[in-house]
Amino acid sequence: MTGFTWDWGEPPDPKFWQLLSTVAKQEKWAVEHGLLAAKIAGLIARALTFPDDQVEQVSVAGLLHDVGKLTLPASLLQKPKPLTEDEYAQIQRHPSTGARITVAMHLTQGIIEAIRHHHERVDGKGYPFGKAGEEIPVEGRIVAIAEIVSAMLTPRWYRPPLSPASAIERLRSLAGNVLDPELVKAACFQLPKLFGVSSLSSLTLCTKVVPLERLVRDEEAMLWRTVCVFVRELLVEMEQLMGRQFCQAFVGWLNQWFSRQNIPIQFRDLNLVSLHRWWQTLGDLTLFAKTLVGVTHAVLSHLVGAAFVADWLDSIRSQLPEQADKVGLRYGLWVWRNDTADMAVSG
Repeated sequence: MTGFTWDWGEPPDPKFWQLLSTVAKQEKWAVEHGLLAAKIAGLIARALTFPDDQVEQVSVAGLLHDVGKLTLPASLLQKPKPLTEDEYAQIQRHPSTGARITVAMHLTQGIIEAIRHHHERVDGKGYPFGKAGEEIPVEGRIVAIAEIVSAMLTPRWYRPPLSPASAIERLRSLAGNVLDPELVKAACFQLPKLFGVSSLSSLTLCTKVVPLERLVRDEEAMLWRTVCVFVRELLVEMEQLMGRQFCQAFVGWLNQWFSRQNIPIQFRDLNLVSLHRWWQTLGDLTLFAKTLVGVTHAVLSHLVGAAFVADWLDSIRSQLPEQADKVGLRYGLWVWRNDTADMAVSG
């Protein structure tokens, strides 16, 4: 099985990833859910022979389809019991809220309308408008499929994830009433690529749940490597600038912080070492990475001055491989940057 790869290249804007990371604070699987929906939406768009720019727009809509949940409380999104009528009405507002957020981000109309309509149904029983059939923009009908398949493959508070075979069976059962039947056919034709198999007949034999990390492992690996490389470069320079004693004291303090947070990692010769995969979701890893960099920035700023530390950290960034810097931007790791801080506040 292959890892997660993008159908249309690098995601075009770090703000998208930071928004997903923020949603993940309220809904645990938000990052994986958005990633998988983006990939599936892109695969369907490819099957329909959309031009590259439209494939990208549909994929971005899949990535961001749930950003409207930023305004919903975690207690509602994580409620283990059935929702009340009022609570369900709150949930139903998230497509419209998501559309307003993407309007404010100056995204394209195709992305905005896909997000606004991703919970409409072809039988007219969806929300927020109750549109039916081709009244629903095709981008919205595509993202509706991508959202549902991604939701099947990611855990929820009320059920475990489904296997690929179960997801395909469930998807087909929704064709014609909830989902556009022609688009479902296109989705089924393309879905084997998501799992690294060659045909739908092979996919229907996959009756075991696929761990999420196998679908997003490339993202996890890149993020973990970026954190390790950045922290290593920081500590090497710290030892040179401030002396070995200062550096060892700082590493000791970080090791104690890891222990207090029950995170099974430690430093060995200035290298960050993880004994095993201790995070449950990509969102967990993202939150850890941002917190680690944020704590490091805050402590060093207190000790030696914020202006000096910001310049110093930027110089370390400039020495990173280009791919690592892109990953850091994508996930909002460079917390001392004013534009990154502004994006986090606005999210």
